[in-house]
Amino acid sequence: MTRRGSIYTAAYRRERRRRILGWALVTVGTVMAVVHMVTHLGRLNIVGYQDLLLGYPMAAMLILAGVIIAAQTT
Repeated sequence: MTRRGSIYTAAYRRERRRRILGWALVTVGTVMAVVHMVTHLGRLNIVGYQDLLLGYPMAAMLILAGVIIAAQTT
């Protein structure tokens, strides 16, 4: 028996990997933002500027990077 090649082209596989990476970043960023929000609501106080300036912007950057990567066209 001869082994047949994949029915998917290399370009299609690269695009799928890129979209999976993009949506994974969006998911991680969303989870980070929700966990951060729940943590602050659980304490009912603001911890400090350093915490707020690192948690939410990092989540936003992950979401933004994921959307950009997932939406790219070749």
